Amino acid sequence: MLAAGLSSRMSKKNKLLLKFDNSTILEKTLNNIIHSNIYKLYVIIGSKRKEFENLLKKLNVSYIYNIKYKEGISSSIISGVNQIKDNSEGVMICLADMPKISKKIYNKLLEEFSNIYSNDQPCIIMPTFKGKSGNPVILSKHFFENIFKLKGDKGAKILIEKNNKFVKKIDICNKSILEDIDNLRTYKILLRDEK
Repeated sequence: MLAAGLSSRMSKKNKLLLKFDNSTILEKTLNNIIHSNIYKLYVIIGSKRKEFENLLKKLNVSYIYNIKYKEGISSSIISGVNQIKDNSEGVMICLADMPKISKKIYNKLLEEFSNIYSNDQPCIIMPTFKGKSGNPVILSKHFFENIFKLKGDKGAKILIEKNNKFVKKIDICNKSILEDIDNLRTYKILLRDEK
């Protein structure tokens, strides 16, 4: 789970530590993933390191400090994949600022990956809502070497576009896969929808 960003489009407080649903955006997102069928979870942290470490230790969640977090989201993806590359069939890239994605959605994507994964065949699982691509995505281990070449703040988007023939789109009847919290406006919408 990617949680290392500077949160530069928000207030001085990191957006992941803002209140939501009697906890924080980070805790709500984490809770949904922890209760899914995911095999192993690592949270990639960077900005506000001490605050995040204290919270994650309290929750007993494994984390990785990305020393290069200022270089963009790609550096965080690389940090995570580097941790799992030797004993994993694939990686699910989750965003920490998407607290409305339910464990049911994570499980559906994991199940789809499990159903079509093959050692011989690269595979990318991409959730969609009304034709729009969302998050999280799952990439099979065949793409790990390409992930290590990523740069900047575009994440795995370009890699996925170049390997479109391996993408399996999964229709999700819930727009939460499109709803990340980028700024105060989207945070206010999140709070409004909570009521």
